[in-house]
Amino acid sequence: MSHVIIGTAGHIDHGKTTLIKRLTGIETDRLEEEKRRGITIDLGFAFFDLPSGKRAGIVDVPGHERFIKNMLAGVSGIDLVLLVIAADEGVMPQTQEHLDILNLLEVKNGIVVLTKADLVEPDWLEMVKQEVGEKLKGTFLEKAPMIPVSAVSGLGMDALIKEIDKMVETVPSKRVQDAARLPVDRVFTMTGFGTVVTGTLTEGILQEGQVLTLFPSGQEAKIRKLQVHSQDVQTAYAGQRVAVNLANLKTTEVHRGDVLAAPNSLKTSHMIDVELNVLKSYKRELANWTRLRLYQGTKEVLCRLVLLDREVVKPGETCFAQLRLEEAVGFKYGDRFVLRFYSPLETLGGGHVLDPNAVKHKRFNEEVIESFLQKQSGSQDTFMADALYRLSPNLPTLSDLTEQSGIVKEEVQSLLDGFIEKEMAIKLGDSFLHMVFVEEKAEELLKVLNEFHLKNPLKLGIGKEELRTRVFKASKVKIFDELLNIYIKKDMISVVNQFVALSQFEIALTKDQQNKKDILLKTFLEAGYTPPNNNDLFAKLQLGNKDKELVTYLLASGELVKLDEGLMIHSKWLGDAKSRLQAHFESHDTVELGEFRDLLGTSRKVAVLILEYFDAVKFTIRHENQRRLK
Repeated sequence: MSHVIIGTAGHIDHGKTTLIKRLTGIETDRLEEEKRRGITIDLGFAFFDLPSGKRAGIVDVPGHERFIKNMLAGVSGIDLVLLVIAADEGVMPQTQEHLDILNLLEVKNGIVVLTKADLVEPDWLEMVKQEVGEKLKGTFLEKAPMIPVSAVSGLGMDALIKEIDKMVETVPSKRVQDAARLPVDRVFTMTGFGTVVTGTLTEGILQEGQVLTLFPSGQEAKIRKLQVHSQDVQTAYAGQRVAVNLANLKTTEVHRGDVLAAPNSLKTSHMIDVELNVLKSYKRELANWTRLRLYQGTKEVLCRLVLLDREVVKPGETCFAQLRLEEAVGFKYGDRFVLRFYSPLETLGGGHVLDPNAVKHKRFNEEVIESFLQKQSGSQDTFMADALYRLSPNLPTLSDLTEQSGIVKEEVQSLLDGFIEKEMAIKLGDSFLHMVFVEEKAEELLKVLNEFHLKNPLKLGIGKEELRTRVFKASKVKIFDELLNIYIKKDMISVVNQFVALSQFEIALTKDQQNKKDILLKTFLEAGYTPPNNNDLFAKLQLGNKDKELVTYLLASGELVKLDEGLMIHSKWLGDAKSRLQAHFESHDTVELGEFRDLLGTSRKVAVLILEYFDAVKFTIRHENQRRLK
């Protein structure tokens, strides 16, 4: 373990700040009011070198109940805690609340430090040890070392330092490979440098010159200078206390609770899905829509509790819930949080984030509860599969899914590759789609096509663009074509001349329609390059408005070709005209209108319309009064 942050916890006036000064030589009470009143109000920071050579950062937190929100901001990034209990007083109310908070945040390592041990008799000290041991049963500190010390005389300090050094070796390494994330716990101006923020780097690496995004505002800022434990560094690593001098940001634009993170690594939201654990010691039942205070990292935000699987949640119970936040936040899947009652300020429970960018859910919905149970398993692939399915309508890219999940980009890519290999997902262009979504879209598409065929029995199918607009408007044309190809390969649909139909669909003409079709085609076939005017022909053949569908069908099938609003031509003659023009270009570079008219033996009007058709289909290209083969 290269970098470790130690936090203090415990009741007011039990000697936390004095203990740290004895360990480090640093006075962590920096505010004038703290010095005047003799109590810690805000977070204090120090560091010291262990016998092994490792340097440990220390966060000193206030013990007064009025400053619990500052305590929560301080313990959010610690690796081990020193639970400080004065030997002459024993366990006090804030000792218990701090312990509850540490349990909710799932701090894994700690040492119980019995301060002021020189002020009590040995028998009293043994009684306090037993009392503390009873209080710690069932917590992460149940088997923790318990060391009596005196910060004044030095009693037990060597043993404490030795135990800290030993425990540091067991603290897991931080995820330096993840995208950088720094919850801000202090903001100030430094003369000659500008805005400086401090915090515990919980993930990733920071480097001088790196550009970061401030969440939730989305503003960008460049790292001008970095310090770790008051020393200039080029690089800072997860697990270190960091001071960051930022360019492009004013101190009024940054606040405690904001997060500095790698660009596109987080996405802000006003709703998060959570698994909530209510403390057994809490005295109230929590009802739906209760207003609460949420604490995550260094952030405090007001929220409303939406209970998804019950009407009330009782002390000691665990439930699924959604928190509707009163301001946007940027969290990650798996983040731990603490909840306190709005008023009076009481810690009631906490839990972990199941979805940091949730959508609004209906209460008591079985599918929603099932999705929560899957996310509860804690596996990233389950969470990512759910996020992919939910985002599929918006054609999510790798960057979108990285922002949505807060998982490092390389891991997201690996998960997506696994989904594709298992045929759980497909990649279309730069976008990824969950196969369940693809199948749901297929059902929707088939329904639209079936309804279209019933209403339009003489049409080859629905236009591809109209279908895209009705079924998958969010997709670009190219991606929609790729999606249609999937359904074509599954023999669900067919695509002819930009018209989409059910694969088994066939136009069935009535006897009357078939007779009219034969007459129309014969008429245009015999007319050659002198096609009749549509209105005249329809009047002659006594074709009414209902028969226009038949004409539309012949145009769609390609048997007739529309030249303009009043003229059509048989496809045979259009093919013949193309062949004659092709032959002409074998010995000529260009063709003029008069030459083309003579080639076909037709009128100037028909020749013009055919040439314009060839221009439109990119067979020829016009330059002034001539055409060339394109």
